[in-house]
Amino acid sequence: SPNAASPAAPAPAPTTTATRSAPTPRSSVTGSAVFPRAVNPKYVSESAGKGRMHTCLDQYNANKATAGGANNGGMKWIEKGGGYYSVCNKGLKI
Repeated sequence: SPNAASPAAPAPAPTTTATRSAPTPRSSVTGSAVFPRAVNPKYVSESAGKGRMHTCLDQYNANKATAGGANNGGMKWIEKGGGYYSVCNKGLKI
């Protein structure tokens, strides 16, 4: 019985570690991306989540319009492993 319980507990830990290490390379790509520092005042009346989303979307579109989108760090708005929205949203939550 103790042998059956022991292998079951360590198995989820490596899975979680592998999942968390996957987005790490994406952060190196974000070096050239431009993100807003705070939620835009025109979105203060919206919920916190919508305000962050609209602020990030405004910046993403502004970046896309300048320098051929180079200021988005090569990221799409949403992509597997974390796109522009994911990184921007995390930065505004802090």
